[in-house]
Amino acid sequence: MIDDTKTRAALVQGAKDFLTGNASINTTAGLVEGLPTISGDSIAWENRLLNTQGKSIWSSVFYRPNIPATRSIGPGGIDETSGFLQIDFNIGEGQGENELIAWENKARLFFHHGRFFSYGGHSVIVTSAGMGQGRHVGNDFRKSLTISFRSQTKRPQLL
Repeated sequence: MIDDTKTRAALVQGAKDFLTGNASINTTAGLVEGLPTISGDSIAWENRLLNTQGKSIWSSVFYRPNIPATRSIGPGGIDETSGFLQIDFNIGEGQGENELIAWENKARLFFHHGRFFSYGGHSVIVTSAGMGQGRHVGNDFRKSLTISFRSQTKRPQLL
């Protein structure tokens, strides 16, 4: 598996852990408990259909990398990938504003600046995270959490 694929895998696993687990997070200020979670069948992953009927809240996850930039010259050099992971939270109109605030607070703890996610010996660092203003999409109200990242990958050396 090449490092670009590991970058995506690390972030997608981080999103899964954020959404389905970590109802409590240990911080320097102490243990924060009662954080929201959702079930795995309430998450729409890229290129997978999700039936949202009967779900009070559901989310969708999107990986959006930029084109890699060169950080060193020559074969076997270093490239840097940056971009963002977007997690959309969807609730029915007129409900759940407090739940969205709870998700935003959890995101500040979980996706703090400088946090590393790893997969297969490859690391990705969070450079910023925040939740944008909500909007109406179809019959739902949606707020998007955007997690910016940076990852350095070793360029494959050709023979």
